[in-house]
Amino acid sequence: MKEPLFLNTATALYTPITDGKIDYDAFSELVENQIAAGISALVFLGTTGESPTVTQKEREEITRFAAETVKKRIPVIIGCGSNCTEKAIALVKSAKSAGADGALVVTPYYNKCNERGLIAHYEKISKEGNLPIILYNVPKRTGVNIAPETAEKLSAIKNVVGLKEANDDKKHYLSTLGKLRGKIAVYCGSDGEVFDFLNAGASGSVSVASNIIPAKFSDIYYNFKKYSESDERKFQELFSALFCDVNPIPLKTFVRLSGKKGYELRLPLFPPDEKKTEYISEVLYKLKAWRYIC
Repeated sequence: MKEPLFLNTATALYTPITDGKIDYDAFSELVENQIAAGISALVFLGTTGESPTVTQKEREEITRFAAETVKKRIPVIIGCGSNCTEKAIALVKSAKSAGADGALVVTPYYNKCNERGLIAHYEKISKEGNLPIILYNVPKRTGVNIAPETAEKLSAIKNVVGLKEANDDKKHYLSTLGKLRGKIAVYCGSDGEVFDFLNAGASGSVSVASNIIPAKFSDIYYNFKKYSESDERKFQELFSALFCDVNPIPLKTFVRLSGKKGYELRLPLFPPDEKKTEYISEVLYKLKAWRYIC
C-alpha cells in the first residue's frame, strides 16, 4: 500500500470571514485548536472552505498561512480541484511551492468527462504537479462519479495516495473500499457514513463535523467499535444539523451561535432560515449538555 498522507481524521476547515475579509486571527485560533485536539491533518480551501468564492490572491495567502502556521506539525492539504486540467496543475504547483504536503483534487465538474479523460486528467496533474494527491469523489456536487473499477485504475497513478469518498451510496463505497484495499488510503467524505466506513476498513475521514467536535471525532477512529447505538445517534444528530442546508451554511451557523468570529458567508451562500437556525441551536445545546463541546 502507498504511504498515506494521514490516518484518522483530517478536518475540512471552514474559512473564517469577518467584514468580508479573511479573518486570520480567527483562522489561527481554529488551526491551533484543531492541532491541540489531536486532529491528524488539515484541509484548506475545500468545499467547506468556500473555495469557489475565494480570490486567487486570497488563495495564495491562505496557502502560505496554512504552511507557516501549521509548521509541519501535521500535514497541510490544499484543495486544488478544477474542471480545467491546466488550472488544476497550476493550483497544485502553487500549493507545493508554498509548502503544502498534499493536494485534494476533486473530479472535473460541469463539463465533466468520460473515464479515459478522468484518468488522463489525474495522470497529467500527478506528473506535472508532483505532489501527493487525494482524489475527491462527490458526485452530488460535480455530476461525475468515480466508479470502483475506475478508482482502482486511478490508484496506480504515481502520486495518487488516497481517495476522499463522498458518494454515500453504501453499495458503491463498500465496493470501492474493496477495490482499493492494500493500494491507497480511502477516507470517508460523508460524516453520516463514518461508522460504516471504519467498520469496512477505511483509513479515516475528511470531516466537516470535526470543526465542531475535533477531539470527539478523532476518537471515533480508535474506538468506533466501542460506541453504542445511543452514542451513534448523538453523532447522527450533529451530522443531520450540519447538513440541514448546503455545507458550510449550517457549520458557520454553529460558529456564530457559539459566539465565535469568522461566521460570515460569501454569496451565493446565504444564512439559513429561522426554522433551520433554531434546529441548529437546539443541537448545539445538546452537544454542550453531552459535553461533546465545552
